[in-house]
Amino acid sequence: MPPRQCPACDAAPSERDTHYADCPLQDVPLSQVAGLTLDEARAKAARWRSRNA
Repeated sequence: MPPRQCPACDAAPSERDTHYADCPLQDVPLSQVAGLTLDEARAKAARWRSRNA
């Protein structure tokens, strides 16, 4: 996996603006989680969701 992809769906910001439809992180901007490990992305997504709910 290239380093700048979503760890859950492999969407790359260089190729698209959003996650793939079945991604569990799709409500968080792709740029926020690209390049992180899945655990890091889940933690960052939880923080992002709490600030942007």
